[in-house]
Parts: sequence; structure tokens; C-alpha cells
Amino acid sequence: MDGNLTENIRRYFPLIGHVQIAQVPHRHEPDSPGELNFPYLFDLLEELGYRGYIGCEYKPRGDTVAGLGWMQEYHKRREERAESN
Repeated sequence: MDGNLTENIRRYFPLIGHVQIAQVPHRHEPDSPGELNFPYLFDLLEELGYRGYIGCEYKPRGDTVAGLGWMQEYHKRREERAESN
């Protein structure tokens, strides 16, 4: 998707069956420097009711296991949000 991701995701949400992610421009992990705010995008998908898979199609900057570290922060944020609700 190009352009305004928030608007495009909202508009085309009924057609979305699968989400693939990588940071822009170098296709690295979601927590790497880049143009996309993945915590915001994950929150948006959750707000819209997305329950499908998210394919991680990025090229790790280092080794594969280290490249999964962003997931710990994601799960921590979700747990904290669930506890506050």
C-alpha cells in the first residue's frame, strides 16, 4: 500500500485477509529506524477487529533470534493495555 496507510487500511479493511510487514525503506524489523510507526499500525488493526495473521517478511539487521526482540515489546504493550482496561 502506498500513501496514507491509515486511510487505506480503514478503506480496504473489509478486503484484507492477510498482513505482511517490513520497515520502510530497508525492509528490516518493525522496531528499526524507518518511516512506519508499527505500534500505531498494530493498534489500528486491533481497533478495526483484525484477527488474522501478520506475516513478518523483513530482513533482520543481525541474526534471526535478535531480530524477534520487537515482539517482546509488542506483547508487553498489549498486556499493559489489557490491564488498564
